[in-house]
Amino acid sequence: MCANSPSSRDFTRFRHRWEMPMIWLSVAITVLAFAIGLTLTLMGHSGLVEAGMTEQDATDLLDTSSFVLLLPLAPLAFFIYRFYMAAQAKSNAILVGPQQFPQLFALYQDLGQRLDMRRMPRLYLTNGNGVVNAYALECNRRNRYVVIHAEIAMLLPTAPDVVEFVLAHELAHHRLRHVSLWRIVIGMVPNLMLLPGLATTRAQEYSADRLAMAVCPNHALAVRLLAVGPWMHQGVDADAWAAQCEAEHREFWVRASNAMSSHAVMVKRYKALRDIECEGFARHGEMF
Repeated sequence: MCANSPSSRDFTRFRHRWEMPMIWLSVAITVLAFAIGLTLTLMGHSGLVEAGMTEQDATDLLDTSSFVLLLPLAPLAFFIYRFYMAAQAKSNAILVGPQQFPQLFALYQDLGQRLDMRRMPRLYLTNGNGVVNAYALECNRRNRYVVIHAEIAMLLPTAPDVVEFVLAHELAHHRLRHVSLWRIVIGMVPNLMLLPGLATTRAQEYSADRLAMAVCPNHALAVRLLAVGPWMHQGVDADAWAAQCEAEHREFWVRASNAMSSHAVMVKRYKALRDIECEGFARHGEMF
């Protein structure tokens, strides 16, 4: 059996090695974009024309720089918008508690203890209309949520490892502060540039997987749900899938697809989890 024995309560050590470098790159990109926008605004239309730009190009560039200069207002805008998004999610879902889906609630509370979370995000169960998904939301430190689709939660009696890993993954996003306001703000400009934004999100998803594996050892196969859905997951052969991952993960177009994804493609994601199971947390999932 593959071995896995994480023991430290310093959960940040389970971050993917590229997460914090990408975060600091996002900070640098955001600061640089604001500095450039401020410089262009101070130069003004006439200054840009004198520097050799056409009238239309100067106008277009100033319009773009005006957007960048609104970045200091982004925290307030996102702070308000996140309350709206949370209200929309909550009002169409069921709050899980001791009397509402108690088995799911007990599992969730147990995961919170493993992650040393003093204040648990509230857990909501919602209809995914056939879509398999779960996500973490945060308005502020007191108003935090995890929303899980019924298409996942319904597997608790037959595939508890799947539900356990999904919940651990979402709680890991909270534990590692992936949904904090400042991370969303510094991601605005990198997301517009596409590749830096996707790479940052991908590294965070790897980190959440790694922390989930730390508190749910030997759960790599749980991600089979994301590959084949809740109706065929029981037929997945772990070793055959691992062999497929080993054969395909270095292909050029697989790498290209991964680079353009916010989450690692499944052959890379499952391989990363299997590597952790068999070789420990020194192994990190491939970014490209």
